[in-house]
Amino acid sequence: MTIEVRRSKLDLYYDIISAINEESLSGEVRPTRVQHHCNMSYDKLSRYLKELENKKLIQIPPFLVTEKGKKFLEDYYKIKNFVEEMKLEYLKEESI
Repeated sequence: MTIEVRRSKLDLYYDIISAINEESLSGEVRPTRVQHHCNMSYDKLSRYLKELENKKLIQIPPFLVTEKGKKFLEDYYKIKNFVEEMKLEYLKEESI
């Protein structure tokens, strides 16, 4: 049985911004590559791209991650690591 885990808006933002950031390292960022990387429909991606641009986390055209977007990636990564550490600390099995 496959359980579908829905991503939060912050998770989606992170996926899109990090995809743009990664793609920009190898040259021109193409929307279809970002779509593939994020595993979402083009309509949904388009809607989120507009949101991210309005929030000044990315710039279009060309696809660029702004300084605010880079700060978001850093902060998200720190929080994600902190949560993972908490899981390891608080959810580990106690030996009997």
